[in-house]
Amino acid sequence: MTEPNPAPQLVARTPLGSTIEAVGGDLYRVCDGSHHCRTVPGLWQAQELAHQAELMHRHPEQLP
Repeated sequence: MTEPNPAPQLVARTPLGSTIEAVGGDLYRVCDGSHHCRTVPGLWQAQELAHQAELMHRHPEQLP
């Protein structure tokens, strides 16, 4: 029997409304203020994605 995934934990919220949540393992979900999200490996990559999305005024899933 597998254990249920724990609820995502908020790691950071920016003044523009972007969030980074730890979703388990080394995965992080980055969401903008409009709830467009992308999951990436590693906190550093999540921070960079949130920063670039806000800097470029793009949704996280639109960035490489």
